Amino acid sequence: MTYQVEQHQIKPGHQWWDYCEEVCFASKNLFNTAQYTNRQSFIYGYGVLSQAELDKMFNSDIHYKQLPAKVSQLVLKQISDSWQSYFKALAAWKLDPSKFTGKPKTPGYLDQDGRNLIKFNIQAIGAKAFRNGVILPSKSPIELPVKPGLKLESLVEVRIVPKTGCYVIEVVYDQGSKPACGLCSLTAHINDIGLAAAIDIGIDNLATIVFSNPTIQPIAINGKPLKSENQWMNKEVARLRSQIGFGTSHKIQNIIRNRNNFVHTFLHQATAAIAQEFIKLGVTSVAIGKNPQWKTESSLGKKNNQSFVQIPHAKFISMLTYKLEKIGITVTVGEESYTSKASFLDWDEIPTWTPGKSSKVSFSGKRYQTKKYRSLNGAVIHADVNGGFNIGRKVLPNSFGQLKTIVERNSGCVVAHPRRINLNITRVREVSKVLPFKTPNLKDISGSAYI
Repeated sequence: MTYQVEQHQIKPGHQWWDYCEEVCFASKNLFNTAQYTNRQSFIYGYGVLSQAELDKMFNSDIHYKQLPAKVSQLVLKQISDSWQSYFKALAAWKLDPSKFTGKPKTPGYLDQDGRNLIKFNIQAIGAKAFRNGVILPSKSPIELPVKPGLKLESLVEVRIVPKTGCYVIEVVYDQGSKPACGLCSLTAHINDIGLAAAIDIGIDNLATIVFSNPTIQPIAINGKPLKSENQWMNKEVARLRSQIGFGTSHKIQNIIRNRNNFVHTFLHQATAAIAQEFIKLGVTSVAIGKNPQWKTESSLGKKNNQSFVQIPHAKFISMLTYKLEKIGITVTVGEESYTSKASFLDWDEIPTWTPGKSSKVSFSGKRYQTKKYRSLNGAVIHADVNGGFNIGRKVLPNSFGQLKTIVERNSGCVVAHPRRINLNITRVREVSKVLPFKTPNLKDISGSAYI
């Protein structure tokens, strides 16, 4: 189920920082204590304990009592859910091991010095305070303003999530199928002309978008700021670690937190820009290319691997899928093997790569330089545009298959080069100092998440 998530970032020095530290540390201790009991029971053949059995056993534990009872029960539920997921994964692995990279492992412990998230469900939220416009988690100093129009029954939970150098307080609520903020006024322009789009995900171009109408100029979202931010973070973290040795520091945590905030903002603005373009053009269906295990099995070389792996493409896809489905656009994520090598202008056959089977396939065209692809007759097309059209052919054959006649008759009608969209996002590259708390300063990084 898809929910809306409102996020507030708590940094060191904030008046709620100490509380977040205390409850998340207690949550970690309770989690590890109960997890040890469950693991020992499983190892010695007694099975695992249910949430109710764990609650009965640990309701007098010191860490259990440090948290509200409802919150402690939800921590124990995390353990119960992890074991249920393990048994389901194990059963699926026995049926078809090829779907996994290895045998599922039993649920483990959290880092001894780490923290664990805590959840306040609707029963642990003050109803009277909510009616007065304040979200007040049980026995906590946290007071968040209620979003205008939000009803108590729509509130799902409030979470405190430990992150690098900060805590994020998340308010999770369900507002049905209402379009995402900022897109509401544009949804009326969607019509049923049946235009389809295909997205090729990359590094320098975060997303290259082509359309089933080849005369519409493709779109490329400039991904170089994202690549640059990751490179800067790697260099700064490496420099600081060369000075302090093993471990971390407040400066390193500040750098990583600022990078994460930049990436979060960049992906939201990029997906919102794409959604607005689709609404204006009347796109009704979208194909996105994504190969299984494309991060773990990446073999692009040392530098390109680092650039590719550190860009959260899966997060980008989930954000974009959420925004598009909210405005009624169908999204299909499909396999994209050989789409970069096949020639769209020559309408090459695009096979599907099968693990363990070597297939020697020859194609009519060839990619050269960095972003150019030359077809059999010498016509040059942008390499990412070529890959995008091939993804559309492979994932949405009914929409893009009709282009065969057009391309064979006149390949020159295809717009070969994309229009680049640059996102203007301010970087925070100063290492912020920890200052004593003066006034509440909540950084709102509201967005969406899949629960």
